[in-house]
Amino acid sequence: MTGFIKIMLISLGACLVMSVLPPLAAVSGLVWGIILLLGIYWTGHRQMLIIFSLNVLLLLGIGGDRVLFFLLVFGLPSLIMALQLGSQKGYYEVQMRGILSGLLLVSMFMGIAYWVNQGDYIFVTPEEIEAQVDANLVMLDDSGLLRFYEQQGMSREELKGQFTAIYTWSFRHLPAWYYIQTMLAVFVILRVGTYIGRNRGLPIPPSKPFAEEVMPWLVAWVVIVGLILMLWGWGGVDAKYYVGSNLVVASFPVAIYFGSATMVYLWRRLSGRARRWWSAIFVLNILFFTVPAIIFLGFLGVFDSLLDYRGLESKKEG
Repeated sequence: MTGFIKIMLISLGACLVMSVLPPLAAVSGLVWGIILLLGIYWTGHRQMLIIFSLNVLLLLGIGGDRVLFFLLVFGLPSLIMALQLGSQKGYYEVQMRGILSGLLLVSMFMGIAYWVNQGDYIFVTPEEIEAQVDANLVMLDDSGLLRFYEQQGMSREELKGQFTAIYTWSFRHLPAWYYIQTMLAVFVILRVGTYIGRNRGLPIPPSKPFAEEVMPWLVAWVVIVGLILMLWGWGGVDAKYYVGSNLVVASFPVAIYFGSATMVYLWRRLSGRARRWWSAIFVLNILFFTVPAIIFLGFLGVFDSLLDYRGLESKKEG
């Protein structure tokens, strides 16, 4: 059986699972992306485009509009990264194009969805939030959990206030969650795919050690612009504030990842005794000051990208 037939059958199987078993859609989407990514080494550009076209026909034919988001998050970015690998591009160029294409496609998806539904999900009405909160309180009451919370000293009104704040924040940051899912999907597909490919002897382009990875400076400026917009719109529910907060929420996981890389790099440069003290202090901070420690890692990644603490500027890939 030729490589073309094998890749086609495996990818069609992943698409079939994604279409008929929604609980397994995310896992099968990752498998589909990895198959597309590595399949370029057994097929080629033209055959890969044929395979992808058959995959799309199967997905839309069985799943319809329901699987469109998975196509944009898992399928098209993986195809773009596969074509880049087939053209022998560098690892970080492949990663950058995969993430940028995914973000652009999801932005188009959200824009069309908002336009078709004649509504802006960022500015969900208070009445809709209140209806959702009341429905959750009814569920808690039916399950007996509401009485448990009341016995702990938390009144129904206090619970309602907390639920309202959580739902309001979540609804107004849906774009950020979509972007985070997209970046995470591309990251996992590329990392797992290249790991499998190297173990099978495929000519996968090399990547840097984790401790030497540096956040692209453009991401640092996205965080900075987001913070400026948040401060500009502070105190009011307007577009500036929520555009800025969505930019910060979407970019901060990236900053935390690269902040962790900076931390590992600094830790490795310490002596054995200093490493133990550093590790103990860091673990205690994570346990007792979780949120401040995470924020510190995020800002460490941002400022390392701008100030180059580790002196790795000359090693950055263009």
